[in-house]
Amino acid sequence: LWDTHTGAELHTLSGHRDWVSAVAFSPDGARIVSASSDETLKVWNTRTGAELHTLNGHSDWVYSAAFSPDGARIVSTSYDGTLKLWDAHSGKALRTLSGHLDRVTAAAFSPDGTCIVSVSWDKTLKLWGSNTGKALRTLNGHMDRVTAAAFSPNGAQIVSVSWDKTLKLWDVHTGAELHTLSSHSGRVTAATFSP
Repeated sequence: LWDTHTGAELHTLSGHRDWVSAVAFSPDGARIVSASSDETLKVWNTRTGAELHTLNGHSDWVYSAAFSPDGARIVSTSYDGTLKLWDAHSGKALRTLSGHLDRVTAAAFSPDGTCIVSVSWDKTLKLWGSNTGKALRTLNGHMDRVTAAAFSPNGAQIVSVSWDKTLKLWDVHTGAELHTLSSHSGRVTAATFSP
């Protein structure tokens, strides 16, 4: 952890036994969640650098993690082909979301926190109800691994990116593909909406 004004190192957070592949702040900035190839997540106190919880349950590399907009839950994705929802305050596992046929590499909550989008090497995106864990729809159209996705600020659209060299825009409510953005000459690995 670093101080952005001075550049000073504030804390080194040590505890994972293998590569740390992703980190995210809670919305209030008080906690950090980290994901690791040691098959765990850890939640940390940003003020003290103390480890608050270790989240165990995945059976392969945990590749990404994100807090819900209200900071109450965490979603994690894993090479074990699942997503997991966790209580961010207690570290308790809430539910496992299964349905992808290959590694799940990223997930994001909708701005209102009611929906989750996940992306996978199985070339699909899936939408899930965050309260029920129910699969709502599968978005098909990419021709190679889907590596990231993001909701628009109003939650009405999703952008996805893929190793097939394209971005796609989707309608959240219908699952319809709205546009394919094609001009990259290599794998597309990330995208974000303007505010």
